[in-house]
Amino acid sequence: MESRNGTDYAQNYDVIVKWLADALRGQTLDVLGLKTGRIEEVFGFEPADISVTSGRVDVMVRDEDGDLYHIEEQRNLRKSDMYRFAAYHFMGARQWGARITDIVLASGEVYAGEKSVITSSGKYTPIVIDFSLRDARKRLREIRAAVENGTFENWLELVFLPLYGKETGTIRGDIVEQVIRFETELFHAEHISSKLLAATLVMSNKLIDKDRIQELWEEIKMLDVLDVAREKGIEEGRSIGVQEGKALGVQEGKALGVQEGKALGVQEGKALGVQEGKALGIQEGKTETAREMLLDALFEKFNAMPSRVTIRISKIQNHETLKYLFRQVFRCENMTAFEEVLEQTE
Repeated sequence: MESRNGTDYAQNYDVIVKWLADALRGQTLDVLGLKTGRIEEVFGFEPADISVTSGRVDVMVRDEDGDLYHIEEQRNLRKSDMYRFAAYHFMGARQWGARITDIVLASGEVYAGEKSVITSSGKYTPIVIDFSLRDARKRLREIRAAVENGTFENWLELVFLPLYGKETGTIRGDIVEQVIRFETELFHAEHISSKLLAATLVMSNKLIDKDRIQELWEEIKMLDVLDVAREKGIEEGRSIGVQEGKALGVQEGKALGVQEGKALGVQEGKALGVQEGKALGIQEGKTETAREMLLDALFEKFNAMPSRVTIRISKIQNHETLKYLFRQVFRCENMTAFEEVLEQTE
């Protein structure tokens, strides 16, 4: 297997933000060595003056204390990157205010100089987490042992584990595969969610050959519900793998998995392994699908998901109520307006 940097593998930026958001929400950044409150909101970093490049990890998180953290992943960090980060930082500060801290996740060949930009007017000093100094193989062994002993709790670390170390080429690709296969075992054992596994694959996209990472998706059997690449011929309008314009705002009868089990883009009624087009057609499946579609719609519309809203929606068991709220998403101008509608249904 030939492993390259994978920089030609352009991922859907909306998907990157979505799956990292699902992995980070409700957690802290302790895994990075930072003391923060629990993360309540995750959204894409895109100030008005900056056009985000598809395929890079670049997100904002807001914790329960109101502090903002801009997280950017940089492979082979160079001094020139620091000047770019400084420009982004102050543009972001202009839009979101001064309570913003930059975190650079550095991996690969990281330059040894000072990780800051100093001029006569001041100093820009982000928090640089140098993953190249960490031993991925050793840490993976430690985590395996801790999982077997029932003492491992910081599952979020698995998302960043592929970035550890200085290895390149086929050696790096082998490490990434070991991590992904381990997480697949954990997923099947119901220790972690598919979304955390998806976030790890997103983080790994520059470290492994694009054909190989696609094969891993196939092996994990999640391609039916997770669309990671435009290269499979899916138009941009089919957000998150939903076929034929059925996503977010299509006719009520076709939304939420009603028509022949085609919810979430799964073809010909074979959704999630349920036989003969009856998948998600039973009441429990329809309710869960309705809930997921509602949460996805909210995230797509408002680019944010406060934890209080997620908790309230998780308590709704009435399928018709979820369908009603789904329709209201597209009639609300902001999250505050939606929360008012949500309150009326409770």
